Amino acid sequence: MHDLITNLFANNIFLSILLAGGISQLTKIMLLLLKYKQEFHINDLIVTGGIPSTHSAMVGALTAMIWLNQGFSPLFFVVFTFSLIILRDSMGVRRSVGEEGKLIEKIVERQKMEIDKFHYSLGHNPLEVLAGIIIGLICAVFSYYILI
Repeated sequence: MHDLITNLFANNIFLSILLAGGISQLTKIMLLLLKYKQEFHINDLIVTGGIPSTHSAMVGALTAMIWLNQGFSPLFFVVFTFSLIILRDSMGVRRSVGEEGKLIEKIVERQKMEIDKFHYSLGHNPLEVLAGIIIGLICAVFSYYILI
Protein backbone atom coordinates (compact mmCIF):
# COMPACT_ATOMS: atom_id res chain seq x y z
CA MET A 1 0.00 0.00 0.00
CA HIS A 2 2.86 2.35 0.83
CA ASP A 3 4.40 1.78 -2.62
CA LEU A 4 1.07 2.51 -4.27
CA ILE A 5 0.74 5.86 -2.52
CA THR A 6 4.39 6.71 -3.16
CA ASN A 7 4.03 5.90 -6.86
CA LEU A 8 0.81 7.87 -7.08
CA PHE A 9 2.40 11.04 -5.70
CA ALA A 10 5.46 10.54 -7.91
CA ASN A 11 3.23 10.62 -11.01
CA ASN A 12 3.26 14.05 -12.62
CA ILE A 13 -0.11 13.47 -14.31
CA PHE A 14 -1.79 12.70 -10.97
CA LEU A 15 -0.07 15.65 -9.29
CA SER A 16 -1.14 18.00 -12.07
CA ILE A 17 -4.79 16.96 -11.77
CA LEU A 18 -4.68 17.16 -7.97
CA LEU A 19 -3.02 20.59 -8.06
CA ALA A 20 -5.50 21.95 -10.63
CA GLY A 21 -8.51 20.70 -8.64
CA GLY A 22 -7.12 22.03 -5.37
CA ILE A 23 -6.21 25.46 -6.71
CA SER A 24 -9.55 25.78 -8.47
CA GLN A 25 -11.61 24.87 -5.39
CA LEU A 26 -9.46 27.07 -3.14
CA THR A 27 -9.91 30.00 -5.55
CA LYS A 28 -13.66 29.40 -5.61
CA ILE A 29 -13.82 29.31 -1.78
CA MET A 30 -11.72 32.47 -1.46
CA LEU A 31 -14.07 34.27 -3.86
CA LEU A 32 -17.09 33.14 -1.83
CA LEU A 33 -15.47 34.39 1.38
CA LEU A 34 -13.97 37.64 0.15
CA LYS A 35 -16.16 38.80 -2.72
CA TYR A 36 -19.53 37.54 -1.55
CA LYS A 37 -18.79 37.85 2.21
CA GLN A 38 -20.13 34.35 2.92
CA GLU A 39 -19.11 32.37 5.96
CA PHE A 40 -17.10 29.21 5.36
CA HIS A 41 -19.02 25.94 5.59
CA ILE A 42 -17.49 22.49 5.22
CA ASN A 43 -19.73 21.92 2.17
CA ASP A 44 -17.82 24.72 0.42
CA LEU A 45 -14.99 22.23 -0.12
CA ILE A 46 -17.13 20.52 -2.75
CA VAL A 47 -19.12 23.50 -4.00
CA THR A 48 -20.19 23.29 -7.64
CA GLY A 49 -20.70 26.05 -10.14
CA GLY A 50 -19.01 29.41 -10.08
CA ILE A 51 -15.62 30.63 -11.19
CA PRO A 52 -13.33 28.85 -11.84
CA SER A 53 -14.74 25.55 -13.01
CA THR A 54 -12.95 22.74 -11.18
CA HIS A 55 -14.13 20.23 -13.78
CA SER A 56 -12.47 22.35 -16.46
CA ALA A 57 -9.29 22.79 -14.45
CA MET A 58 -8.93 19.05 -13.89
CA VAL A 59 -9.69 17.95 -17.47
CA GLY A 60 -7.53 20.78 -18.79
CA ALA A 61 -4.61 19.58 -16.67
CA LEU A 62 -5.18 15.95 -17.67
CA THR A 63 -5.40 16.72 -21.38
CA ALA A 64 -2.35 18.97 -21.31
CA MET A 65 -0.30 16.44 -19.33
CA ILE A 66 -1.14 13.62 -21.74
CA TRP A 67 -0.09 15.87 -24.63
CA LEU A 68 3.14 16.91 -22.86
CA ASN A 69 4.00 13.29 -22.06
CA GLN A 70 2.87 11.59 -25.28
CA GLY A 71 2.27 14.22 -27.93
CA PHE A 72 -0.62 13.65 -30.33
CA SER A 73 -1.02 9.99 -29.42
CA PRO A 74 -4.23 7.96 -29.61
CA LEU A 75 -4.56 8.36 -25.81
CA PHE A 76 -4.35 12.13 -26.19
CA PHE A 77 -7.25 12.14 -28.65
CA VAL A 78 -9.35 9.92 -26.36
CA VAL A 79 -8.72 12.22 -23.39
CA PHE A 80 -9.26 15.32 -25.52
CA THR A 81 -12.61 14.00 -26.77
CA PHE A 82 -13.85 13.13 -23.28
CA SER A 83 -12.63 16.49 -22.00
CA LEU A 84 -14.67 18.29 -24.66
CA ILE A 85 -17.74 16.28 -23.64
CA ILE A 86 -17.23 17.21 -19.97
CA LEU A 87 -16.71 20.89 -20.82
CA ARG A 88 -19.77 20.99 -23.07
CA ASP A 89 -21.86 19.24 -20.44
CA SER A 90 -20.83 21.72 -17.74
CA MET A 91 -22.00 24.62 -19.92
CA GLY A 92 -25.05 22.87 -21.36
CA VAL A 93 -27.00 20.27 -19.42
CA ARG A 94 -25.68 21.16 -15.96
CA ARG A 95 -26.25 24.87 -16.58
CA SER A 96 -29.83 24.24 -17.75
CA VAL A 97 -30.54 22.12 -14.69
CA GLY A 98 -29.08 24.84 -12.47
CA GLU A 99 -31.27 27.49 -14.06
CA GLU A 100 -34.31 25.27 -13.56
CA GLY A 101 -33.30 24.79 -9.92
CA LYS A 102 -33.22 28.57 -9.41
CA LEU A 103 -36.67 28.88 -10.95
CA ILE A 104 -38.12 26.11 -8.77
CA GLU A 105 -36.62 27.80 -5.70
CA LYS A 106 -38.37 31.08 -6.64
CA ILE A 107 -41.68 29.28 -7.14
CA VAL A 108 -41.35 27.58 -3.74
CA GLU A 109 -40.62 30.94 -2.09
CA ARG A 110 -43.50 32.76 -3.81
CA GLN A 111 -45.98 30.01 -3.01
CA LYS A 112 -44.72 29.98 0.60
CA MET A 113 -44.38 26.21 0.41
CA GLU A 114 -42.88 24.61 3.47
CA ILE A 115 -40.29 22.25 2.11
CA ASP A 116 -36.66 21.80 3.03
CA LYS A 117 -34.22 23.86 1.06
CA PHE A 118 -32.70 21.76 -1.68
CA HIS A 119 -29.33 21.87 -3.33
CA TYR A 120 -29.07 22.14 -7.07
CA SER A 121 -25.92 22.14 -9.10
CA LEU A 122 -25.21 25.22 -11.12
CA GLY A 123 -23.45 24.71 -14.38
CA HIS A 124 -20.85 27.05 -15.78
CA ASN A 125 -20.77 29.89 -18.24
CA PRO A 126 -17.96 30.08 -20.82
CA LEU A 127 -15.83 32.47 -18.72
CA GLU A 128 -15.92 30.11 -15.72
CA VAL A 129 -14.90 27.20 -17.95
CA LEU A 130 -12.12 29.25 -19.56
CA ALA A 131 -10.76 30.22 -16.14
CA GLY A 132 -10.71 26.55 -15.15
CA ILE A 133 -8.95 25.52 -18.35
CA ILE A 134 -6.28 28.19 -17.81
CA ILE A 135 -5.66 26.95 -14.25
CA GLY A 136 -5.42 23.39 -15.57
CA LEU A 137 -2.94 24.33 -18.29
CA ILE A 138 -0.75 26.27 -15.86
CA CYS A 139 -0.77 23.36 -13.40
CA ALA A 140 0.13 20.91 -16.17
CA VAL A 141 3.06 23.00 -17.37
CA PHE A 142 4.22 23.53 -13.76
CA SER A 143 3.94 19.81 -12.97
CA TYR A 144 5.68 18.74 -16.16
CA TYR A 145 8.60 21.16 -16.07
CA ILE A 146 9.03 21.94 -12.36
CA LEU A 147 7.66 19.25 -10.04
CA ILE A 148 9.18 16.07 -11.41
